[in-house]
Amino acid sequence: MILTADEVVRSLKGSFRLLRREHDGFRAFDTSFEGFWRSFAAMILTLPAFIVLLAERRLEAGLVLADSGLFDDTALVAREALVFVVPWIAFPLVMIGFVRIMHLEQRYVGYIVAYNWSGVIASVVFAGPAMLHVLGLATAAHAIFYTFASCIILVQYRWFLARAALGVSGGLAAAIVAIDITVDLGVTSALRLLVA
Repeated sequence: MILTADEVVRSLKGSFRLLRREHDGFRAFDTSFEGFWRSFAAMILTLPAFIVLLAERRLEAGLVLADSGLFDDTALVAREALVFVVPWIAFPLVMIGFVRIMHLEQRYVGYIVAYNWSGVIASVVFAGPAMLHVLGLATAAHAIFYTFASCIILVQYRWFLARAALGVSGGLAAAIVAIDITVDLGVTSALRLLVA
């Protein structure tokens, strides 16, 4: 199942519409069985963001040397790749149980498709502060502040997405975002501890 340029453009436009809280953004997504599985391939589009985040992690680890390459420390690259990829899979798996408990199974596919495509925008938003830090245009403290500001934008984005796609109340949408953050932080922390 290969992504086409049309699907990428259409899905990213839909994601931007959702970022602006426009409900019609959902019409841009392919919510068929094939579209569901292809939406996981949106992760490929986040590769530039991964490279920026990897460069920042190397900077934080003191591995930025004139004669070393970005991928020289294979253990670091493998760990950061796992930290980047596993949450993309973990949250949809957790949501299977949630939608069953809430009797929202019929809305699961559309929600995950939109969620996966929103991940492209989320990765770009998170990579912005990291890029400023890596390029020396922001201190580590400034990058943390900008990342926090980015988190506020993404939390409201994912809240709107959950509320609109699943047709749930604002409070339940907030609980879903809390689950998302918990899964992401939990998986990230566990992987950083286990794969040192």
